[in-house]
Amino acid sequence: MTDLIEMISGIILLVGSGSMPHCISNYLPRLTGGVLTAALLLTPAVSGAQEENILPSGMYRLEMIMASTTKIPFFGTSKSASKSVSLVEIRRDVSGISQNHRVCDFRVLEESAMIKMVFPEKFIAALAKHSYPIQLEKDAQGWSYRADLGMERIGYRANGTDEKLPAKIDDAAVFDWDGDGQPGATLKLSVPLLPAGEIYIVQRGQSILTGQVVQPGRIEGGIEVRQFDQRVIGARPGFLARSPEIEPNAKDSRFSLSQIAADSTCESLRAASGKF
Repeated sequence: MTDLIEMISGIILLVGSGSMPHCISNYLPRLTGGVLTAALLLTPAVSGAQEENILPSGMYRLEMIMASTTKIPFFGTSKSASKSVSLVEIRRDVSGISQNHRVCDFRVLEESAMIKMVFPEKFIAALAKHSYPIQLEKDAQGWSYRADLGMERIGYRANGTDEKLPAKIDDAAVFDWDGDGQPGATLKLSVPLLPAGEIYIVQRGQSILTGQVVQPGRIEGGIEVRQFDQRVIGARPGFLARSPEIEPNAKDSRFSLSQIAADSTCESLRAASGKF
């Protein structure tokens, strides 16, 4: 039972000393102004070209491993990790670099020999498509990368600025998020000697990816979980309805972003990794 709810992240123009001939000095302001203007116009283009070579626009595979420690009332504490694979597109426009991703597969990496947790296809399909700006900057180590994935809500709708995670299955904010006929989001459980079980959850979380370009078109780094809350609002059988305490483990959480073929799809990602 200890793995029951496992989770579920410049130009400086040196004008000289004034000893130059008067005829040259008359033209110098216009000359330097032209050079400076050209430099200012060319610098962003050069920087943009460098960024494009380091992280080209196109399709990528994003793999995230989120580690955590889970404590379930009356059943103890365990460490767990989940893995997701997403299809990513990186674009550039006048406003900067943006990234959008769609989760293709998600599952628990470590699970109890007694209990198996399954993320149904409808759960995975319902995961939001994320779009957000990314920062790519030159630093002492090379090039750094940062992406704030934003807030994701599962199983319920935001109910204003004073948002609270629903505590009951009949809360007005709870809805059939994954379209399976049950409130909230459904996860399936397999327990020996017992009928197949289900738990119905609500969850919110915000993660930030920070890493380094290890080679053109590939980034590796860690995951900061800025916020994570989850609650079990119902279950079948009923005794499974126990909300765990989940503490993200940043030390063991990591991600990789690698460029892939332009015609890649979720299906091709799953096939290439053998459903990982």
